[in-house]
Amino acid sequence: MKNIILSVLILSVSVLSAQDHNSKESCKQHRKEKKEFFKSLSENQKEQLKDQRELKKAYKEELKRTFTKEQLAIIQNEDLSKKGKRKALKPTLTKGQKKIKEKHKELMKAEKEKFKATLNENQLALYSQFQKKENN
Repeated sequence: MKNIILSVLILSVSVLSAQDHNSKESCKQHRKEKKEFFKSLSENQKEQLKDQRELKKAYKEELKRTFTKEQLAIIQNEDLSKKGKRKALKPTLTKGQKKIKEKHKELMKAEKEKFKATLNENQLALYSQFQKKENN
């Protein structure tokens, strides 16, 4: 009985170790592909992505300025993950904050579509792959 339990334990550790290795390799491959994608972009396309990052930063700052003390406490809570903070923050948002959030969502959607329109077929295929992986 002990041998069976020991065998199952060793097998489990081996499988988990192999999964972790595959995950690391997958991340390395993803980073490599993303690097190649960014190398293929024109200066204008790189500038568009930079502008999108700046818009995200400005949005976060704008939203943060409207936070109540309770909301600030939630985002400063180090015990919560990003997902946990988002989940805890959502029910506390005011109508004004929800409008800011919706406005930003629409703006970013338009910016992403404008960026996608500048991509060639190969770039578009890679970009679509990245979006799928990042949304999972």
